[in-house]
Amino acid sequence: MNKVLEIESALQQLPAQAKWEIARWLLDDLQGTGKEVLQKTEGPSPGAASLPVALPDYAARRYKIFGNKVLPNLILTTREQERW
Repeated sequence: MNKVLEIESALQQLPAQAKWEIARWLLDDLQGTGKEVLQKTEGPSPGAASLPVALPDYAARRYKIFGNKVLPNLILTTREQERW
């Protein structure tokens, strides 16, 4: 079994208890020897100081496109038009 889909289909055929045992084994393996390998490939650790990410200003963009126009809530409008 070298393909992910084959492994996934084999796991789906197992009983729930066996799935949990495999999940625990994988977790233990990743926390043990595999942890060093994952840290090398993941990049900087979450605790490392990083530059803040500038998020786009959605309000300014909406104002630039629509001005002061108030947009209706389309979900509520659609629900009013539907027959229940």
